[in-house]
Formats: sequence, structure tokens, C-alpha cells
Amino acid sequence: MKFTCSIRTLTVCLSLFFPLLVRSQSDSGVPGYVRIPVATFNEDGSLQFGTSFLPQEHLAYSNFKHDAVAIYASLTFLSFVEVDLRVTRQLNIPSGTNHVVDRVPTIRFRILKEKKWIPAVTLGFHDVLTSIESGGARHFGASYIVVTKNFHIPELYLNIGTTAGWGAGSLVWKNDEFIGPFGGFSLNIDRVKWMSLLCDYDGVTINAGLRVTCFRHLFLTAGTINFDSFTGTVSYRFNLIK
Repeated sequence: MKFTCSIRTLTVCLSLFFPLLVRSQSDSGVPGYVRIPVATFNEDGSLQFGTSFLPQEHLAYSNFKHDAVAIYASLTFLSFVEVDLRVTRQLNIPSGTNHVVDRVPTIRFRILKEKKWIPAVTLGFHDVLTSIESGGARHFGASYIVVTKNFHIPELYLNIGTTAGWGAGSLVWKNDEFIGPFGGFSLNIDRVKWMSLLCDYDGVTINAGLRVTCFRHLFLTAGTINFDSFTGTVSYRFNLIK
């Protein structure tokens, strides 16, 4: 009896500190799983900022020689438009090397909002300013359509998020991401909504991770890319109009 009461007390305490269903950014700085974007948006008026670690083993931007850190911000200022900005810098660059940070502005348009029988559908365009200009320094570009649908299975106390998308390749830029089909899923249970298991395929690698939310606003993700290197994100989200 004492053990059962302790478990219930612990569950209540965790619910106070971790009450939210975990939805946060991928390591590219847009709402997503480990690496891929999802079609769902953050709440209207939300501002989310954070940082992510990008391993050299899967970083063409550094010619696979250096790890990198990205700092990003994401603003959902209309119900159908999301604007993101990511700044990426390589680590352990030799002294005297001419290296500047890479800036990636992103815009995403919501085509459909998720409803009971309708999935969310979003169009996304990453590194849009470089695409409009010369495109010579485009390292993290992407153009895609993505579909997301979330399901609740009450008999199993299980929540499942599913995502599938298609990215357009380019004959001009060699470092585009999410080319061709990509997809993934997330899993969590009703009593532990603050923690999700993630798995996705970004068009090149299979990735997996774990995400938790702390104190309602802080999101932590730890994952592996292709099961041979580490990636992770830390972000904080709040609403500007509530």
C-alpha cells in the first residue's frame, strides 16, 4: 500500500513539472523529431529558441571534418506561417582560418491544420534568401511538403505521431537536405506525456532519440544519427500573446 501511494505521489509530482505533450524542434531548428520536420506548428504567438549539436560524421557543411553548433529561433506569428532562423558555426576551427557562420532563414506555410480525420500538411522552404540570391553558400537548403497525423490508442494508453514527406532535390545546390521521401514517428504513453521516443529517416540516415519537457517550457532531446554519432538539442518556448 505504501509503495502504491508513493508511485501515485511521484506521478502527480511529475505531472506538475512535466505536464505537456512533448512537441519541440528537430536539430535543424524547426518543429520535428530527431532530424526531420513535422507538419504541425507551435501554438500561434509562440517563440522558441535553442541550440543543437551537429556531428561531423554527417555534416557536409564542414566537409565531415568538424562538429558544429547551431543556434536557432522559431516564431509562429500567424496561424498559417512560421519563420525560423538558424545560425551554424563549426567547432575547433584552426586559428587564422577564414570561417564565418552559416545563416539559414526558413519559412513554412500551413496548408491544412490537423483535425480528427484530417492530417496536418505543411510546405517548407529552408535557406530561402540564399536560394533567391546566387546560392553559392547554400549548405542547409530544403524544399518539401510534409504530412503529420497523431493518433491516440486509449486501450494501450498510447499516443503515436506519424509523419511522411517528400523533398525536392536541386541540380544547382549539392547540400540540400530531405531529398526524396522521408518520415518518422513518435511514441509516448498517457501517464508519461512529458517523454517521447523518436525515430525518423531523413532521406539518408535512420535516427532515433528521446525527448523530455521540463517545467512546461524547457525541451531536451538526445539522439543518434545513423546509430553512429550523437546529436542533441536544448530549447525554450513561451507565448508572446498569452
